[in-house]
Amino acid sequence: PTTRKKVMVLTANFGHLGEERNDQASPSMSESRVDVAHHDPGLGRTDHSDDDNYMYDDINHRLECDGIAHERRGLLQQEDRKSKVDDADILLSFTIRNSFLYRCIITSAFGSLLLGFDLGIISGALIPLQNDLSLTDTQLQFVTSSIIFTSIIGSLVAGVVADRLGRKVGLLAAALIFLGGSIGMASSFSFGALLLWRCVTGIAVGMGLVICPIFCAELAPRRERGRLTSFNEMFINVGIPLAYLVGLLLRGIENDWRYMLASGSIPAILLAIMVVLMPESPAYLLKQKKLVEAAGVIEQLVDASESQDTKDRVVRQTMLEMGRDMQSQKEMASWGEMFTSRETRSALFVGLTFSILTQLPGIDSIIFYSVHTLSNFGADERLALKVTLGMGLCKLTFTCFAALLVDNNKVGRRLPVIVGGFFGVISMGIMAAAGLYGHTVVTERMIITGMLMFVSAFGFGYGPMCWLILAEIFHGPYRSKGMALGSVVNRLGSFTIASTYLSLVSLLGYGGTFSVYVVIGIVSLSFSCMFVPDLTGKTMGIKDGSDHHDGTSVTASREGSDAVVADVADDMKRA
Repeated sequence: PTTRKKVMVLTANFGHLGEERNDQASPSMSESRVDVAHHDPGLGRTDHSDDDNYMYDDINHRLECDGIAHERRGLLQQEDRKSKVDDADILLSFTIRNSFLYRCIITSAFGSLLLGFDLGIISGALIPLQNDLSLTDTQLQFVTSSIIFTSIIGSLVAGVVADRLGRKVGLLAAALIFLGGSIGMASSFSFGALLLWRCVTGIAVGMGLVICPIFCAELAPRRERGRLTSFNEMFINVGIPLAYLVGLLLRGIENDWRYMLASGSIPAILLAIMVVLMPESPAYLLKQKKLVEAAGVIEQLVDASESQDTKDRVVRQTMLEMGRDMQSQKEMASWGEMFTSRETRSALFVGLTFSILTQLPGIDSIIFYSVHTLSNFGADERLALKVTLGMGLCKLTFTCFAALLVDNNKVGRRLPVIVGGFFGVISMGIMAAAGLYGHTVVTERMIITGMLMFVSAFGFGYGPMCWLILAEIFHGPYRSKGMALGSVVNRLGSFTIASTYLSLVSLLGYGGTFSVYVVIGIVSLSFSCMFVPDLTGKTMGIKDGSDHHDGTSVTASREGSDAVVADVADDMKRA
């Protein structure tokens, strides 16, 4: 197109005083208009003798203007869409400041290490603790399993603390409570005092298990979120062999069990110091309308090599996505809908049954009581402590191996569950056979081999896959509550095993107890083969029935989401 001089077109017949524009039409269009309406080369039209031609000329011109305006609007819309796509893509392409990110993620995941450490340290402390305080097997079971039960309470408390006081305050509270609980357990001189402080420690563990993954998910960039959130599970498995090693080093000194339990204060102190030095979650800051602080935390995730424009775009897009998430969280399914909707029947059946069946085959009988079992079976206690260390390393290794394969479409989620469940049954069967024949050199090796195989199979299958499958089988509006229910059922299954193992052994012996676990393992494996789905690379959620949710009360409406995003954008401008 060629640039033309400004043309004043008088449109008196349409009630307009005039219209001025830069005409960028083609020469042919301009020439035809000049032929119809005799324009003066200067300011505009002077020959109004033919009103029809004048009106026709003005209509042509207005249509042309409308066409140009429409074309301009189309170009602007394309640019706007391109800008939005670019803003969304910026979260997948900007360079991450790894030093800041990993410092925060490791600090948060340290809260999960507290659980792993406590699970492992009690195993080496049980025998000297029982001898020193003259505890019965029933009392020993309560001391061991109480932390699991009170961790459920801690999980419920954690949600309130994290939402009202912040993730940082919640983690700091968990660290300080764990510190107090560890010192209290080490200084206990009676069963009642030891049980009380064990319950206090369980509250701290439950708080850490909830707040740590929340903080990781809210801080981690979208493209790193899955991998970094898995740090929590990995740190649990790091804490277990670390505690086994501490138990091995401290066993045999005077008051060894007290030092073992007190050693939990060291990771708690480290966690408290690191939490003080880390920032608050940007999502929590955004909820509190502290936009400048939230933007500052997000900007620290961007590497210094990026331009200021890139940093601003990352901050803006991240905060807008957080605004949408806030709206979605407000309009999740209610507990009534969770239990009454036909859409959740299959997910509840599969999820809750699978959650408890991953624990009932007896994993906690191995994690908590391995030293007690081997020593009472006839093995040397020092050897038993070394075996527990090997168990912790095997569990950590196979959990990491499963994490590498889980997103492979040829492997997925279901295959590790079935393979892990199958070898879990085989290994528990080896232990049952050894228990039925009594202690010999061969049966001692059999039971050690069975323990190592069992924790490896659990680390590859049921352990990591339980939480991933739970997250995938529920539709979005029901997912958070489904995960909460699954977690409670899973912990109750763990509590059942930990609180009944020694009683079963005294009633049935090691062979009979492990045989019961073999039967439960077969049931668990059969259920997994028949009902557990594999949603690798597929849309999340399984459902039963045809009553698809209408989305009025559960699914966040577009209007509500857009309103939240607009509010966030306005607040960002004011900030």
